Amino acid sequence: MSLNQWTKVAAVEDVPEGEMIGVSAGQVKICLARIKGKYYAMNDICSHFATRLSGGELYPDQLEVECPLHDSRFSLVDGSPHEVPAEECVDVYAVKVEGEEILVGPREPRADSD
Repeated sequence: MSLNQWTKVAAVEDVPEGEMIGVSAGQVKICLARIKGKYYAMNDICSHFATRLSGGELYPDQLEVECPLHDSRFSLVDGSPHEVPAEECVDVYAVKVEGEEILVGPREPRADSD
């Protein structure tokens, strides 16, 4: 499922520096992270096993999120898996801040798309 419009998902104060939270944009579950003042949004559901990535570990220096079940890591930049057992990318989304609101928008091109 993808987003076709910008949707408010959180307030700036909801996402502390160096942390991530799970939010919803309509029916899309989003893992929202803040690293060095920049916000990243990816699908919150692991492509290997349907669990919430926001319940895992954030690796700010690598810009990666680790799944809490099987330790697959995903890039916050392009959604690509960096550790097995996951082999499929997860969607990443555009993010913008308007005032104190964080909005998530259309899906960014995926690492595995042509």
